[in-house]
Amino acid sequence: MDKKRVVLALWFVFVVCSGAFMSVRWLATYYSGISIQEILFHIAMPLEGTSKDLIDSFLREVIAPVGMLSLALLLVGIFGARRSVDIDFSFPSSTVSLRLRGAIMVNSFFIVFSVFSIGFASAELIESFGVINYIRYATASTDLYTNEYIDPANVAFKFPATKRNLVLVFLESVESSFFLQDDGGNYSDDLMPEFAALAKANVHFSDSDVLGGANQVGGTGWTIAALVAHTMGIPLVLPFYGNAYQGYQEFLPGAIGLTDILATAGYEQRFLIGSDKAFAGRDTLFETHGNVLVKDTTYYKNAGLVPPDYSVWWGFEDQKLYSLAKRELTELAAGDKPFNVMLLTVDTHHVGGYVCELCDDEFDEQYKNVLACASRQAQDFVSWIQRQAWFENTAIVLVGDHFYMDGSFLPVGAKRRTYNVYINPFSHPVRSVYRDFSTLDTLPSILDSLGVSYDAPGLGLGRSLFKDTQTLLEQYGKASIDQELSKKNKEYDRFLYGE
Repeated sequence: MDKKRVVLALWFVFVVCSGAFMSVRWLATYYSGISIQEILFHIAMPLEGTSKDLIDSFLREVIAPVGMLSLALLLVGIFGARRSVDIDFSFPSSTVSLRLRGAIMVNSFFIVFSVFSIGFASAELIESFGVINYIRYATASTDLYTNEYIDPANVAFKFPATKRNLVLVFLESVESSFFLQDDGGNYSDDLMPEFAALAKANVHFSDSDVLGGANQVGGTGWTIAALVAHTMGIPLVLPFYGNAYQGYQEFLPGAIGLTDILATAGYEQRFLIGSDKAFAGRDTLFETHGNVLVKDTTYYKNAGLVPPDYSVWWGFEDQKLYSLAKRELTELAAGDKPFNVMLLTVDTHHVGGYVCELCDDEFDEQYKNVLACASRQAQDFVSWIQRQAWFENTAIVLVGDHFYMDGSFLPVGAKRRTYNVYINPFSHPVRSVYRDFSTLDTLPSILDSLGVSYDAPGLGLGRSLFKDTQTLLEQYGKASIDQELSKKNKEYDRFLYGE
């Protein structure tokens, strides 16, 4: 075979292997703590709606170095293959001369570094992202859903005579882990004093006697999966490609969640986001469950509420989102129907968050300043609601959607929990501290905060934190639940494809 063709073939293998190596390192940094299932989800994910900053990070830290190194080595390989190097080895009684052909040296280099790259990438995937357990459990089956899933379709719901409004804010990547050490967090800097004050003044569920929150179980660790967990009480298990089903027009058509239940009760519902609603199938999730009106960047631009050429971060920043939410709430409150307005913030998304004009330069790290700014903005939004006449009959729920994915921010070995606070709930919990729970428990807890009674201890795989019923984590432990959620089961096929 022609020497150049051999060099080109081995160079191509080198590019693929080094690209895999750098990609896994990038994932380990910016998607720390997630499983291989979630990685496969992101790989299959269409790029539409993805933050330019995140794409730029991948281009800068993966594509650029691999591209430049590969091009340089290709040139060296093509021209170096023609040359030979003479090496003399001197011994006391003789001298041995060895001629190394350039093609052999170049090809050997490509082979050695390709093996190293793919070996390291494989080891990183196995060590950091649980590949072995994923393969092991994906071929096993579980009876968790048969034994523990409470189907909302079989539950009778009774709303109070005057139905309570709901304002539900999904706080991107916000963890109780970011609090002061004295409050149960991991930092000496007071990054989120307003979030801490809200938790202390209202109903806050904790795994300890200080500020804490929900654990993260398998299939709930990225935004669309977190939205499913919080509103449906089940994880997102992915036997499909991309963010939504190929060939299906519904998202989990066999599952019933919060927005379905509220729609049946006559609620007007909105989901407001400062990004593209098509990203991760968020539009399909809410539009096919309760006919929620989803308002995103395109909607607001078409409505003339955001300039048509405006684009920062994932679309527009939280400052605008909160302002638009106030407008939405004012309009809905003037009507005669109860409402559910959901917001998904975005400024605290990895990598590093978005620095808006409201952010100060108080701390030495960008993300710390972004968290402080997010805390102030959320407090301002809550305070505005509390000043409105309709607040008396409104519950406000703030929850962190999932753990922050940038592994370089938190201390190694840090204890991690997502944030939660229930403001102006219908009733108070039996016990709010020393609760071992996950984001699957949000669904029944929200309904309890609205004063909805139902003849079950929980919904989905969730158990209400307002009641004294044990959660699945309290009953079985996190390791066991993670293992069971990783296994195949026919019950979940019903969620995916309907009856």
